[in-house]
Amino acid sequence: MGCGDLKRFIRYLYEYEQGMRSRNVGFVKVEQDDMEGIIHIHGKGMRMRSGDSLSVFLFYEEDKGFIKILQGQIGTDGSAINYRLRYTPGDVGAEENYKKIDGVLLETSQGRRFAAVWDAERPVDVENMVLWQEQAQAEEEQMPEMPQVEEEQTEERPLPEEGQTEEQPLPEEERPEELPQAASGESVPSQVEEAEIESSEEVEGPKRQYKVTKIQRREISMLPRCEWRLANNNFLLHGYYNYRHLTLIDDGNILKLGVPGIYHEKEAKAAEAFGFPEFIDREETGLNLGAEECNEGERFGYWCRQVRHPVM
Repeated sequence: MGCGDLKRFIRYLYEYEQGMRSRNVGFVKVEQDDMEGIIHIHGKGMRMRSGDSLSVFLFYEEDKGFIKILQGQIGTDGSAINYRLRYTPGDVGAEENYKKIDGVLLETSQGRRFAAVWDAERPVDVENMVLWQEQAQAEEEQMPEMPQVEEEQTEERPLPEEGQTEEQPLPEEERPEELPQAASGESVPSQVEEAEIESSEEVEGPKRQYKVTKIQRREISMLPRCEWRLANNNFLLHGYYNYRHLTLIDDGNILKLGVPGIYHEKEAKAAEAFGFPEFIDREETGLNLGAEECNEGERFGYWCRQVRHPVM
């Protein structure tokens, strides 16, 4: 933990049904100071299917209602969880949200909800929370339109079996670090892996040459500030927490941010919905990846979207 006013407390974790607190399913132990917060989540008897995952949110209240901020997803064994969430002012959307945090919310894909509230007597509307989005509309309007990606004619692939792409708990040392402030003027040190290869696609004219850079989530801060909102994009977080890296793919003219993942029809629809409509196969990137950074048994690659080049 850092320095400053350290708070420690324990709160019960409840399941909510139809917006009302129904039964106790465990507890959370909270430690928070001015620099970081740590929440130990212990749940049991949650009556979930084996292999189900939970989306983890921190939340706070403002005049218009409750706002939730996605922190990632964790796996379960069907009945219990034992998870440690670490967060900093850079992980809660905006730094001013850090001291407003009122509790933690867990959601299943089927809509079941579990929550622990710091003020135990405070009523919380868990069903109508709004997902936090950075207020960057003015900057977004200045972004160039994304090019239309022509649908590639590929062999039809079956949808994956249920549980085939389930997410695994994120090791605590891999929690994303705070994005630096633009006012600092300091560059972010980067340990990257680069590869320059020729595209294997048959296209008219000269072959394209890619420069591919493997980055961590915090290194999105190297891009112009209007792109920082992508650090909290739900689809990006999904891929980052599963495979522990992202990529920047530069063909000399267009720079793309790539989210690691597996290609199939269901994933393609989700990727496009969150702004990542193009898929580039791993073989085209030339990157050497560890076992935890890819999926060898599937068509693995990167879901991409155009981003602005860093200002040099």
